Amino acid sequence: RPPPRLIAQLSSALLSYCRLLTAGLPTGVPAASPASRAVAGRGGEGDGGGDEGPAAAVAAEVVAEADEQTRRLERQRAALHVLRTFSPREAARDRVGWGASLQAVVEKIGLDSAAQRRFAALLEELHAHDVDSLCVRAASAAFVRDSLGGRHGLLARLRDAAEHARCALPMEHFAAARSCLDEAFEHVCDYISVKVVFGDLRASLLLGLYAPSPHAARISAPLRTLDGTLGALHRMLPTEWTRRRVLFHVFRATCAAFEAVLLDPCSVRDYAVDDVTVFSHDLRLMQDFFVAENEVGEPQGVTHVEAEECLASLKLLLGILDTRSEVLVELIARPASISTTLVGHQNFRQHELYVLLAGKVLSKRTDSAARSWKAAPVRGAVS
Repeated sequence: RPPPRLIAQLSSALLSYCRLLTAGLPTGVPAASPASRAVAGRGGEGDGGGDEGPAAAVAAEVVAEADEQTRRLERQRAALHVLRTFSPREAARDRVGWGASLQAVVEKIGLDSAAQRRFAALLEELHAHDVDSLCVRAASAAFVRDSLGGRHGLLARLRDAAEHARCALPMEHFAAARSCLDEAFEHVCDYISVKVVFGDLRASLLLGLYAPSPHAARISAPLRTLDGTLGALHRMLPTEWTRRRVLFHVFRATCAAFEAVLLDPCSVRDYAVDDVTVFSHDLRLMQDFFVAENEVGEPQGVTHVEAEECLASLKLLLGILDTRSEVLVELIARPASISTTLVGHQNFRQHELYVLLAGKVLSKRTDSAARSWKAAPVRGAVS
């Protein structure tokens, strides 16, 4: 077959594989019908040398399927975003009082909101997938990526054949298919992390950490459970690169869960300013757990650069939690004064994030300065 037709069929086959790779992962909406059909084995009329008409038809299907795969991944990412935080019921939970009584009544008679029902359905789908099968998906995707990246592989030979036949090779379609494969691989790694952190560890980490107080439930217990899970990941993922990619996603999800715990809107957790000492110690413990080096200093887990990237907002949040409410109110009212607080991070994104996190911290506090700020008709840039 001529190179254009073959490369188009290879692209189509690759997209069909991407569809299988992400099949069955939660989207929160009914699955859309595939925009194209697998055509890798299609032959027949037009296969003769130099006929690029059939290749153009296959290329059109490749473009349509690439678009559909992108939309599918977007829906699946949106579903994961929902699972990364508290459900409506969890966010409204109370330790004592009428809130707890009302919640018990709602749970008993099943009057959940549409958002709570959607969350419960997504969580059920999450629990339906076991980590081993997800690791098989990640490992197989990594194998395909490595196979396509070979310097002397099929693509190199196709380029040579196309040059010899003086015909154009639709590499932009293959590039789109390859991009979909990369995105699908990262999405599977992300899904594994959400399954491990926000599914399997939900009770001990997202709901149990620091409840009812920071000294009552520390991060060491969830990390011990996670250690066993990561051992299974190590056995199921055959290459070091794949293991480190999955580990990075798990670390990033753990950081997100830690941040959600510190900003928990419900009254189950009560924090004081001096609790930051506990948070800082646990944050270092978590970082040391994921960042590992061998005897010559080579990274075996998450690298220091990756760790700093994931921990940036958490460290910023700890600084805010260590600041009195009166000072936070002043900083929000005068954002320009934040520059003196953000040593080494003086950029717009950090300013914006600081104001956002400071507002969330004040919303949770109950001291007089925080109550006055919450009662004010205008709260600066924070809604």
